[in-house]
Amino acid sequence: MKAPLIGVIGGMGTMATAAFYEKLHSLQDVTTEQEFIDVIIYSKPSIPDRTEFILGRNKESPLCALIEAAKILENAGAAILVLPCMTSHFFYDELVKEVRTKLINLPDEVVKAVSANGFKKVGLLATEGAIKGKILQDKFEKSGIETVIPGVKAQEKLTKIIYGIKKGKQPAIGLPADVTAELTGKGAQAIVLGCTELCIGTVEGKNYINTLDILAETTLRESDRQ
Repeated sequence: MKAPLIGVIGGMGTMATAAFYEKLHSLQDVTTEQEFIDVIIYSKPSIPDRTEFILGRNKESPLCALIEAAKILENAGAAILVLPCMTSHFFYDELVKEVRTKLINLPDEVVKAVSANGFKKVGLLATEGAIKGKILQDKFEKSGIETVIPGVKAQEKLTKIIYGIKKGKQPAIGLPADVTAELTGKGAQAIVLGCTELCIGTVEGKNYINTLDILAETTLRESDRQ
């Protein structure tokens, strides 16, 4: 029986969307080309900047564009929706009210993965919008996990890296050592890559939580359930 059609609300950013599909593809163990999961990717980089809206620097909400993209995929037959952008999950509750199709909740899946690893204190690298919106921090707190975030200068450096990748700049190998050292110095047992741009081209160890990997693994698992 053919797996259900996956719909990807993409373009936030474009390289993260491409990386997600590559990860999903690499997880599948098939004997023929025809066995790969069918996927529709709607790359819509025109969706307004999530962080700018959350921070109040732009009054144009991304929600309407997210709903439009989700409905297009839904009407095309997608049985599972995927959103490979952590900051966009700020709008998750409002978005799921407008669609019938299951939308994977990436923050929930990340918290499950962190809990399963037994970490009690994690460092979070994410966009300013995701941090201000407490997209992950609130969920970690409810699960008894403490979160530490970068200071102002470290966050500025991280923001520059994230938006460079969004503009098409190739990601560097590895994360800035001073940024990660700041978090581990505050007692972080692991580093959560809470922005999907940061999940591209990063040299990782067992103490790095790649949220794009988690999303790909969850998508494959949900596909098998249907």
